[in-house]
Amino acid sequence: MVKDLPMLTGQDQPTIGVITTLYHEKLAVDAMMEDKKTYIKYKTESESQVYTLGNIGKYRVVSTKLAKMGKTEADLVAAENTVTRLLGTFSQIAHVFMVGVGGAVPDYTDHNKHVRLGDVVVSTPTDDTGAVYVYCSKVEKIKKTNAYSYVTRIFSPREQVLTDAVLKMKKQVETSLPTAPRPWDEHIEVGKDTLRGQESNFHRPMIQRDKLFYTKPDGDVIQVDHPRPQGFTARHHREGQTQVRHGVIACGQRVARADPVRTDFAHMNGVKAFQQEHDAVLESLEGNCCESYLVILGMCDYTDGSKKEWMSYAALAAAAYLKSLILTL
Repeated sequence: MVKDLPMLTGQDQPTIGVITTLYHEKLAVDAMMEDKKTYIKYKTESESQVYTLGNIGKYRVVSTKLAKMGKTEADLVAAENTVTRLLGTFSQIAHVFMVGVGGAVPDYTDHNKHVRLGDVVVSTPTDDTGAVYVYCSKVEKIKKTNAYSYVTRIFSPREQVLTDAVLKMKKQVETSLPTAPRPWDEHIEVGKDTLRGQESNFHRPMIQRDKLFYTKPDGDVIQVDHPRPQGFTARHHREGQTQVRHGVIACGQRVARADPVRTDFAHMNGVKAFQQEHDAVLESLEGNCCESYLVILGMCDYTDGSKKEWMSYAALAAAAYLKSLILTL
């Protein structure tokens, strides 16, 4: 442990910050760095600060982890303080990434829109609002209909540098040969080697463990097959390969955990993934005038990213995409 960070000048100052929530998420992110060193400042349980500084490509990067996770007032204050301290301690940060795990929004008929366990979802706007993240605080059933109304807050970064980089890499992958490795594939494999021996197992669970369920209109829940690729895509499809999907990310327990509300809200807002409630982090980023941020989530369940079997691999996949993206900036 150290009481104070060393004085950082010039090229030692990080320009990219990464915020994680869970221990294995930070392990995965740190595995993507070279020449890294960790500093721990401990005050109280809710105020300890852990910073890992390292390099990804030509960029100096710092990662940190939220001290607590939850929706109590103390949890929200702790999350906001983590962001404020990060940006205050490292004043040269230009871009902030939130990297972790989430819950996939499946498509039951279209393979190209389907999000599976082990896939990565990157926060990307889908309409003119520019929203990349939506928090839902209230759900109401509209009387005499089967529809719902939602009270939401949207988050949209003012700068488009990261979104432009996401779309650039998306186009590069789409125009490459179908058999060509994707940028994140190598980083996943290297990350597995780097993280071997850790308490968490970062290897991908067997594909048979990715079970998809559908809630029928009468409320019955049945297991269904994942949609199959068609045509040209089918000829080159490899089962168990991490895909990257692009769309809005949402949070809010009222919409994340149960159908038909979850599906309705996702369809209405272009949502590809849900996560546990982290709107306080986004609020603090905007409150601290951070104008360039992005959320990257690996999929570990079909709710809000709280189930554990796929967590470590999902965190690694998200971190691997993070590295791929930073290398394109």
